[in-house]
Amino acid sequence: MSIPPPPPHPDAPATPPAPASPAPDVLNVVADAVDGLRDEVAALGDQFRRRLLNDRETRRSVEELHQELDHTRKLAEGRTVQPLLYDLVLLLDRVERETDPFADSVRAELSTVLEKYGMTRMPIEAGVFNPATQEAVGTVPALSPDLVGHVARIVRHGYAMGPRLIRAQQVLVHAAE
Repeated sequence: MSIPPPPPHPDAPATPPAPASPAPDVLNVVADAVDGLRDEVAALGDQFRRRLLNDRETRRSVEELHQELDHTRKLAEGRTVQPLLYDLVLLLDRVERETDPFADSVRAELSTVLEKYGMTRMPIEAGVFNPATQEAVGTVPALSPDLVGHVARIVRHGYAMGPRLIRAQQVLVHAAE
């Protein structure tokens, strides 16, 4: 238990009150607060810029991954689907030699399946033989010198998958006798 201090003696001089601390300058307080806010805003701005750069880098990485995935998918598709489609083209060649209604029905269905997977029949190119899209499988005597080197007849149709040639048109070419 603590003992309270004795009351002051009546003849003792009164102790002067402690001097009041000076009042803070309002402008300094506001200036300090503004400086603190300015520092916080600058820090937030730096953090925002870092995150923005990080987001851009992440977006670029995701786009690269999508491109790589698309490329890999196309390679896998080429190794698995393309040989099957080529076999269907060979089957279509055999069916096209037939003339009955059932063969016509099968031909239409096979053509639809090929188109569904991106295989298209190359358009018939009349005129000068084009070794980039045609394969000469034989010659036919030219009736005139102007026809030499021109396609006489398409033996088998050519097929492409997008810009890629799958099978060249097999043609007979006019040749000088």
